[in-house]
This record gives sequence, C-alpha cells and structure tokens, in this order.
Amino acid sequence: MKSAASELSSAAFDLRSLDTFRTRSVSSSNEDILTATASPGTALGKYQVEVGQLATAQKQASTGFADSTATVGSGQLTFDTSSSSFSVAVAAGDSLADIRDKVNNASTNDSVRASILNVDDGAGGTEARLVFSASETGTANAVTVTATDDDGNNTDAAGLSQLASANLTELTAAQDAQLTVDGMAVTSSTNVVEGVVEGMTLNLNQAEPGTQVEVAVESDNAPVLEALNNFVEKYNALNSTYRGLTSYDAETEQGGVLQGDATANGINRGLRSLLGDNMGTGTIDNLSEIGIQIDSEGKMTLDESVTENALNSDSQAVKDFLTDPADGVSQQVDELLKPYLSFDGIFDNRTDSLNRSIDRIDDQRAALDRRMENYQESLTKQFTAMDKIVQNIQSSASYLSRIGIDVGS
Repeated sequence: MKSAASELSSAAFDLRSLDTFRTRSVSSSNEDILTATASPGTALGKYQVEVGQLATAQKQASTGFADSTATVGSGQLTFDTSSSSFSVAVAAGDSLADIRDKVNNASTNDSVRASILNVDDGAGGTEARLVFSASETGTANAVTVTATDDDGNNTDAAGLSQLASANLTELTAAQDAQLTVDGMAVTSSTNVVEGVVEGMTLNLNQAEPGTQVEVAVESDNAPVLEALNNFVEKYNALNSTYRGLTSYDAETEQGGVLQGDATANGINRGLRSLLGDNMGTGTIDNLSEIGIQIDSEGKMTLDESVTENALNSDSQAVKDFLTDPADGVSQQVDELLKPYLSFDGIFDNRTDSLNRSIDRIDDQRAALDRRMENYQESLTKQFTAMDKIVQNIQSSASYLSRIGIDVGS
C-alpha cells in the first residue's frame, strides 16, 4: 500500500511541474514554406512571416581534368572563412583525389568539404572537377581559397593556382536567409531561425516572396491531460489496493490482511474526504469542474472534454486549482500523504510494528520448537530405559525357564 501511495504522491507532484502548464503548440498555415516549434513558456500569439530568401552554402568547382588521378601542381592551399583558416600541403605527385582527401582529413578543417564530380566535358566525353562546398550556410561561412604555387605564380590558371577561388566557378553563392516577421526584416545565416520571438524556432523550407505564412503559438493541453490521467490512474491503483487488502469475502468468510487496519482506513478516508470536497479559493474549487469524478466505490474517472473546455475557457484558473502552492490539489494531496510516506512516518512505524510482531511470533515458535524437541528427547530416553527393562525381564524369564523354574507359578 505504501508503494501505491508513493506513486500517487509522485503523480500529484507531476501536476505542478513547471512545464506541464507552459507547453506550447505551434501551427503554420503553410508548412511547405516553414514550420515552427516553441519551448515551454513562449509568449502566446500569432505572427505573419514571409520568407524572401533561403540561406545557402557556397559551392565552388574547378575547371575540368581528365580524371581524378590527374595531377595539378604543388605548393599549399589555404582555406579562409570569416572565423577560421587552415592549410594543406600539396606535393608534386598528388592527384586530384589526393588533394580531396587531404582537405577532408585536415585536422583543423571544420569549414569545407571537398568532392569530385565526373561530368560531361561538352565534347562527348567526361571530365573530373574538384568541388569545394562550405560546411555551413550564410555569407559569413563563404570560403576563399588561395594558393601558394611552387611555380612562382599564385594567381594564374596554371599549376596549383588553378584551385584558387579566382580560378574556380561559383556553383552556388553563399547567402543568408531573409524574411520578415510582422513586416520587420530578419536576416539569418541558417534556415533555422531562433530568437526572433524568444523561445520560438522557425524552420525555413522554401522561399516564397509575397506569401504571408501565419505562425500561431498556443497553449498545448496534452501535457495537462497526460498528467491528470496519470493522477487518476495512480489514485485508482491505490484505491484498488486498499479495497483488496481490507475487503471481506462472505463466501469464504475470510477478510483481507488489513481489514479494520487503522492506517489503511485513515489514508483512504483522508483522500476521499479531501478530493470529494471543495478546495482552494479560486474560480475553480472542485475536481468535477475539470472533469474528475469519484464514484461510490472510490473509482476516479476523467472526462477529457470537460477538462479541455475548462482549459480553453480559463487555463490559469485550472492551473491555480491544481498547482497553487498553498491550497492547490497537488499541494494538499502531498501534505496528506507526507505523514504516511516520510522517513519514520506512519507507514514505516506500522511496518516496524508488524515486523516486531512477526519477530515475536518467530521467537515464540522457535521456543516452542525447542520445548518440543526437549520433550521428544525426554520421551525417547524414557522409552529406551523401559525397553531395556523389558529386555532384562524377558532374558531373566528365559533363563529361569531353561533351568526348570516355572516363572508363572
């Protein structure tokens, strides 16, 4: 019973969890353009968002080479962004594939990925192109490639300088996302836009200039309903445990192990009285107003439609009724159960008392066993002694019979 009461106490605590009543649901009128999420406590409201441009990552490609085994030249390539820089050394025999691998495996490289594309050369064949792709979107993450060419010319279109940005073709320009929120301009280096509305994140999927998308941040009732359903479940589990332990079976004329137990009856009466009466001083003061009923057998039920109506009408009143630190349902259930569940509380003392009774009974049983053993040992000794006497008598009678004395005369 203590375990069931402890689970009910935990369920009551979950009711007053900060995020239970602060969870938000977010809807977008056009999820093809953008979706959104909001952390607990985000301000409720509706926002008009227009996505004019998505953030993109820069991509640059070299001129064509015969294949990935082609050599380019030797020297050093340096890759710079607004916040990072790294270099790789290129040997005279390094192929296009070797350069790719050196760039990708550079220990300080967190800004660019290299790849080789085999594409049409325009003359019926194919050519290999080395492509440098920025790891992150946004203009701040654009990559500039410079060459220190061993041929002495770092800018011409021969040798290693072929791979400098000045000689690369920009396939995709680095650009920031551009959007407006309620008509105000916002720029972001990524398509995951945070902080425009504190607690809300916009996930941009496609640009659609001129199209307004409504983003609505609303209260999410699901966590409240989940917490209330859990409370109802744990209350019913405790009630079921109580009834099973304290019931009386008329057919077998057997009572439960806790029938008439003051502790079990006390916790049951306390909860029934508390949850069946009015509580608090707010607009809502009874569980029935938020859809919770308790029948004559102590079973609790939750009508979610009533709960939803109460939350939609006045969610603050529901929150105050359940979570008020002075007289909310959660607090009052906790105060009622605390004397039973606390260390050295009612349940612990009752358990200790029962354990002591069991120990006394065990001691008495052991003492009785010892007395029975002693008595059995005494009887065995007496029987053995009598058996010896009988044997002696029988032996004497046999002897006298052999020498002609009639024992029976």
